[in-house]
Amino acid sequence: MKSIIYCLILFVVFMVFALSDLVSQQAVIKEYDNTELTYPWAGGIDACQFGAIDLNQDGIKDLMVFDRRGNRVLCFVNKGITNVIDYSYAPQYEIFFPDMEEWVILADYDADGKEDIFTYSPMWAGMKVYKNVSVNHLAFERVVYPYLTYLQGEMPVNIYATNADYPGIADVDQDGDLDIVTFWSLGGFIELYKNLSIENYGNADSLNFTKTDYCWGKVAENEESNVLFLDSCLFDKSLSTGKTRHRGATFQVRDFTGDGLIDCVLADVDYPNLVLLKNGGTLEETFFTDQNTAFPSDGVPVNLFSMPVTAIIDVNNDDLDDMLVSPFDPNPLVTENKTSIWLYLNIGTNEMPIYQFVSKNFLQNNMIDVGSVSIPLLADFNGDNLPDMLVGNFGKYDSSYYESGRLFAHFISQLTFYQNIGSANNPVFKMFSEDFAGLSALNLRGLSPAAGDINLDGKADLIVGSEAGKLIYVEQIANGNWDIKDTNFGLIDAGAWCTPQLYDIDMDGGIMDLIIGSENGKIAYFKGSSFSDGIHFQFVTDHLGNVDVTDYNLSNTGFSVPWFFKTPQDKLNLVVGSEKGKVFHFDQITGNLDGSFREINALETLLDTLIPDFDMGARSAACLADIDNDGSLEMIAGNFSGGLQLFNSSISVVPFVDHSPVNQVFTVFPNPTSGALHIRFQNIPQQKIEISIFTVGGQKVIEESYPSGLMQLDIQHDRLEPGMYWLNVIVGDVNERIKILML
Repeated sequence: MKSIIYCLILFVVFMVFALSDLVSQQAVIKEYDNTELTYPWAGGIDACQFGAIDLNQDGIKDLMVFDRRGNRVLCFVNKGITNVIDYSYAPQYEIFFPDMEEWVILADYDADGKEDIFTYSPMWAGMKVYKNVSVNHLAFERVVYPYLTYLQGEMPVNIYATNADYPGIADVDQDGDLDIVTFWSLGGFIELYKNLSIENYGNADSLNFTKTDYCWGKVAENEESNVLFLDSCLFDKSLSTGKTRHRGATFQVRDFTGDGLIDCVLADVDYPNLVLLKNGGTLEETFFTDQNTAFPSDGVPVNLFSMPVTAIIDVNNDDLDDMLVSPFDPNPLVTENKTSIWLYLNIGTNEMPIYQFVSKNFLQNNMIDVGSVSIPLLADFNGDNLPDMLVGNFGKYDSSYYESGRLFAHFISQLTFYQNIGSANNPVFKMFSEDFAGLSALNLRGLSPAAGDINLDGKADLIVGSEAGKLIYVEQIANGNWDIKDTNFGLIDAGAWCTPQLYDIDMDGGIMDLIIGSENGKIAYFKGSSFSDGIHFQFVTDHLGNVDVTDYNLSNTGFSVPWFFKTPQDKLNLVVGSEKGKVFHFDQITGNLDGSFREINALETLLDTLIPDFDMGARSAACLADIDNDGSLEMIAGNFSGGLQLFNSSISVVPFVDHSPVNQVFTVFPNPTSGALHIRFQNIPQQKIEISIFTVGGQKVIEESYPSGLMQLDIQHDRLEPGMYWLNVIVGDVNERIKILML
């Protein structure tokens, strides 16, 4: 068992270096004003929770971001410069976090200085806990599953917390261990679960809870609004109309007023504000005596739809705890999604914080983020033989409104255009328009672009899908101008949330066909034929290749997004984005349009990366092309959060082709290694041995030759920096390579 665990640890460390290199060679992204984005390909963020944690074990608290839209973890390393906000995107640490859903709280429950994880436990309406057991690298061990409990008499009972509840976890009674506050399962009153670890064991390393207060703070919430009644613990029927309202709340529990007593910042589902409940009681008994419904009141109060959640973290390394705010509402159809990370810097003290508003798009302003559900397209729109990038979306948040007591939001779908102003070998994408072709005027959601020369005039035109299931034809006219020609192109019923692509899949001489994904998870196929007025499309099938990316354990919808492409070996392949976030990969297409395509797991090999699972979290959409002219494909993938991720082959410059030895002439051990690397030769021709070692970025760091007859070669650890490398061995006609990892 120990050997298995050791191998798993080595694999994880190996993956860290692989993921670290993944972002080493990225296409540059610029804004209108030529400002270069710091981490453009981080994937976007929508509705986030934040935690301070030491990711790289350097003693400086870094930043963990959890986006509930797709349950994605993003990691940012803090450079630790005093009074400076300077984070670098570090995806190599994301693999260390366990699978988490809906919400995450980082809190050090055992007082060892390392943040542990409290997170929602699906299907149980409770929370599970992971202990931070990091030594040389970040690591977690699950210590509570399926849910955290308290003792009711002698019986352990679930501490209730839903996916819409963000509990408060803090040392409420200030005895040295962490307590929990959350709303009663039927709403209305706040319950306190006291941790008895100190009382029972004299230390904080246990999670033993008892419910000590059914109405913590003596406050009650109106069941139909976010109105709070102070000094009230009795259910008053006069406050109720008998209507049922969805419950959900977020807590932030700490001393905000400098009197040594624990206060509470509360937010409620369907509302954009934070309420500060001020504790006027005692250390032994919390009693809220005042409320501020526009917190923070020192400057710009939070007004963020919907149901904001706070994180108290030192963002700028001045030893003062700042505040980050983001939507928590589990319903993405009612939340802000473009400027949804509000940053407040603390210009007061930790005992009496004064939160000064700084920005509404912390981190978002340095990454591609088009709102929600990004759908990328690569095509040459201006005839310079460089691939440009056009990104569709579900929509950007515009406004909120109430109707019959329910919250609704209006979103505007647009196409964002990035023109490639770089070169064939070094792409640089500059944003030129956030409303390409003026399609926002159509007031639709879910715009999804496809490019091709529809009218056969030599210029790329657009076919655009949408939520409505109709196709929009946009013609490119002179000087790069665009004209919306038809909002119901070909009278084609493409299905809700249709996602078209134009590609000659039947290989009939370059005439484009029309392929359409949709909400149902399948792919429709319309054959293209050339006429004097352009290409016309005729329906063939609504279930091309028998592809269906719907996960019926998740829902009855699949939201397929197809992308046909040629591999470097000139083979027709297909990737399909999906609701569940996985990017599916298919081959056996040519000559088989009437049959079933074969699903394969070859993207790792095709893109020459070490990513074992191309899971974008939710609502994936992908396109592939050789954007840097290196002979290898890159993949740009969108997701629910509205950002993009770039997966590229950064080793294409290494001068060999075969990726796996067929007649292996050497073995390497130990691998990975923290000491010397031993290369043992076997069954090799009696010829000169040539050794080369490359970084996975393609830089040659060692090149040596040895006489024939050599049986073993040792590479000392001090010759290579920690990281992943390619070892290449050439003996006569034999040319083999293998990945090695120096720890």
